[in-house]
Amino acid sequence: MAQVFNFNDYQLKKSSEKKLHDDRLVVAVYRSVVFYVHMYIDENYENPSEYLTTDMDLRRLYKADRGKFMETIKALGKHWDLIAEEDDFIDGKEFEHLSTIGHLCSYIEKKVKAL
Repeated sequence: MAQVFNFNDYQLKKSSEKKLHDDRLVVAVYRSVVFYVHMYIDENYENPSEYLTTDMDLRRLYKADRGKFMETIKALGKHWDLIAEEDDFIDGKEFEHLSTIGHLCSYIEKKVKAL
């Protein structure tokens, strides 16, 4: 006899597995971004793990230091095996393009998904 197959249940199961995978990627990207931001911001920043959220202003964290910010971008690129496109950071407007930690996370997540 033929086995009855419920396609709707199959779709729900697959979508829940995919959602779980996407959530893991989001968390992994956030953790890596926070790790490298901690590594490259000013050493005098006290207890940064309590205060860094996705809406934190990167210009303020880096004190508008483009060099430290670009080092963070390069380190994240190396961590995720990404190639940063220089077009994203032309004319020193990286803080306008990636103004918050959330924007940086989204940028890295898009690059990772494009691989």
